[in-house]
Amino acid sequence: MSKKYAWAAIVIVVVAITAWGLTRPRSRTTGGQNATPDPMTREMPGPTPDAASVSPSEQTTLVAAKPVIDRTSGYVGSDSCKPCHEDYHQSWHTSYHRTMTQPITPATAPAAINGSQVQVEGQVYRFSRRGDEFFVELNDPIADGDRLTRRLVLMTGSHHMHIFWYESGLEQTPAQLPILFLIDQQRWIPRRSAFLRPPNMDKEHELGRWNETCCQCHSTHPRTRPQPNESAWDTRVSEFGISCEACHGPGEGHIIVHSSGPAKPQRLEGSGPAVDEIVNPKNLPASTRSDLCGQCHGIMMVDIDNAADQEQFFTQGRQFRPGDNLEEAFFLQVVRGSEENWDSPTFQRFNAMPGKFHGHFWPDGEVRVSGRDYTGMIESKCFQQGELACLSCHTMHQQDLSLQSEWKDDQLKPDMRGDAACLQCHPKYAELGSQHTHHPIDSAGSRCMNCHMPHTVYGILKTIRSHTISSPSVATTIDTGRPNACNLCHLDHTLEQTATSLADWYGHDKPDLAPIEQVTAASLLYFLGGDAAQRVLQVNAMEWQPAREASGTDWMSFYLLLGMEDPYDAIRLISERAYKSLPGAAPLQYDFLASPQQRAASLRREYQTLLQSRLPSRQALLIGPDGLLDRSRFGFLTQQRNGRPVYLQE
Repeated sequence: MSKKYAWAAIVIVVVAITAWGLTRPRSRTTGGQNATPDPMTREMPGPTPDAASVSPSEQTTLVAAKPVIDRTSGYVGSDSCKPCHEDYHQSWHTSYHRTMTQPITPATAPAAINGSQVQVEGQVYRFSRRGDEFFVELNDPIADGDRLTRRLVLMTGSHHMHIFWYESGLEQTPAQLPILFLIDQQRWIPRRSAFLRPPNMDKEHELGRWNETCCQCHSTHPRTRPQPNESAWDTRVSEFGISCEACHGPGEGHIIVHSSGPAKPQRLEGSGPAVDEIVNPKNLPASTRSDLCGQCHGIMMVDIDNAADQEQFFTQGRQFRPGDNLEEAFFLQVVRGSEENWDSPTFQRFNAMPGKFHGHFWPDGEVRVSGRDYTGMIESKCFQQGELACLSCHTMHQQDLSLQSEWKDDQLKPDMRGDAACLQCHPKYAELGSQHTHHPIDSAGSRCMNCHMPHTVYGILKTIRSHTISSPSVATTIDTGRPNACNLCHLDHTLEQTATSLADWYGHDKPDLAPIEQVTAASLLYFLGGDAAQRVLQVNAMEWQPAREASGTDWMSFYLLLGMEDPYDAIRLISERAYKSLPGAAPLQYDFLASPQQRAASLRREYQTLLQSRLPSRQALLIGPDGLLDRSRFGFLTQQRNGRPVYLQE
């Protein structure tokens, strides 16, 4: 067997499936709370200037620039569901699942690309509209930086950010715009800045990335179809975005079986009798109920060991269908990072790829990047020894129009943001109350998820709750470097304080702690001395309101200014966001993309003010008896910083 067909590994990420080792050629490589999405251009007049008035630059030849909608294998599209399931269709249509990828039209295009101009890192991007089409003039990285006007054809993301895809000149193979738009901040940033990745990591133009990667989880029934010996793709999908059939399965048989009369549709393929194979996920056994979510919200691999299977994967897709057992899927294999799985062939292949383990897991195998909630959940005792499933807390439909705005944020059932999510299976803790939590019953410290699902997962410029349900442990923090729930809320507490409380309250054995761990706040141990993945969690914790209430905020300004000088773009961006949200924060003329010298100059005055200000002595936070920064201890901690390159693969 040819070596090149030995195997191909594909790891599913929140936005897509990232591929390694597939035997298609790679083409040359040549800038809190969710805000309401920006207004759509359908609310604006639609000017139709001629080409000359749009740009003096070279115009590209129009091609079929985006992948093709091609419905096969029983897929019929979401519009076919609407006549009989109008209320379910309406709630799905409201969801962010539907808008994970959209063709750019007057009905979908955000105002940011309608006749505006932006400069990012010295590069000017001019956006324009001609009739119902939208264009960008840029120094095109796939054309050696030539100044060109390109048609915008697709948009991925609609909740937190917009990523745009433009015509590349290759049929059905769009390229990714080097900048993206943050919806909550209403600002453009470089694409690389939205991810936690080393500052010197090579830039890529991302030609065909949607075809190869993003389509796997941002469309329904994708078939990548790379073209032999070319850079182009012939990608087909049944629908852009995540539609009804992604969760319920192909609908053709269901429609035929339940139709009658002259309007009864005929089968699109085959001649046998139609079979209703539609799936209602809530009726599936607990063992497979979450598997349809896991196909995209899990860390997976595709194991292909021959050319025929590879061709089948390219032309027919993953072939996993709702109701299938993910452990038995033909192509997909679940990657589990816990130690008991380290000897498995799947993990061994995954771990052999440089950076993949630490890019997805903490050292003990707990998931550390967003969008892999399934992989996190299945390591929980609530799943392994109970009947916990994604649908225990989440619902893909909300027919109550008054609740849809809140629901669409994370598709939780009513009341599932609070203790009810846990008490539905653990009612005895409602009676125990503060006897169990050792915090005031109405405080954040008595909320189940704050202790058992802490914000130790990172992605999309924020932290989210771990879906591996666990209990706080200082020993685990020392072993893994992952902050525990107590110290993510009590940012001013040392590991010694936390270990003492856990020993007194729950009988934990106190681990041996180094002197520095006994006297220094755990937040600063990791913010000043940790690697980028640890630092970004602490910056996000300083932005979290329960942590601010528990720890105070007067000491945070100095450390967030330090964060605004971090070598990682994402940490600087989040630090700026957190600093600006502090009570009484001074306005700054700061650009997180400026040079280190320019950034330092813009922050100098605020540093001087803070270093001369006296605060109440808090030794754990390096505030000495004189109310000033303990520069000796501060210097020692910063010298311990772990500078290893970190690339979290969201």
